[in-house]
Amino acid sequence: MNRDGKVSEEQLNAFIDGELDTEDESQLFELADESPELDARLCQQRKLKEMVQHAYRDIPHGGTHGARNGSRARVLGLAIAALLLLATGVSVGWFTSFKLAPANNATAVAQSDTYLLHVTTSDPERMRIALRRADELMNGPGATDARRVEIVANESGLDLLRSDVTPFAGQIKALAAQDVLFFACNRAIARLESEGVQVKLVPEANADYSALDRVVLRLKQGWEYVKI
Repeated sequence: MNRDGKVSEEQLNAFIDGELDTEDESQLFELADESPELDARLCQQRKLKEMVQHAYRDIPHGGTHGARNGSRARVLGLAIAALLLLATGVSVGWFTSFKLAPANNATAVAQSDTYLLHVTTSDPERMRIALRRADELMNGPGATDARRVEIVANESGLDLLRSDVTPFAGQIKALAAQDVLFFACNRAIARLESEGVQVKLVPEANADYSALDRVVLRLKQGWEYVKI
């Protein structure tokens, strides 16, 4: 914990994920007992993660691959939007302005200056779409110096950022030179390594976050979420 007793979002996440050491965990419990505001933050953060995890679980098989992705994306967006509405106590106007941009929405690229593109499939065409979308956002109509774009990959989408697997190393390097950031889910990496797979990432990939943590962080900050 910080010396002044303040608890960061990263520390809250670590507590909920069971990643704090015993001393820090005990201290956080004590602080929460003394602070209704901190206790409420803990409850809200736990609910948020549970709802996002629920949205990421596989929905029943059936229908097309695109339909499954679309359904999951809608559940994810509604879950996070609804919880944030309740957690922050803001107006209905904020709720209706929440946008979960579908990957096939041609107008999505012109609606915001902060975008998180999420890749969960090893389908080369979907990876290509993610990289093309990032390029359009950074260089297309309406692009500004203030625009920020991140690409996060998990599940089989991690292949996008594996140096020994990805067919897009050149495009990733070019986009990184334009300040597009790339995040490889550290939990997906850990799962693969537990199965005996040696994961080598492209130099541009950051593996300091789980995909879940990155999505939650950016959505709470008001970023546009685009499921590829």
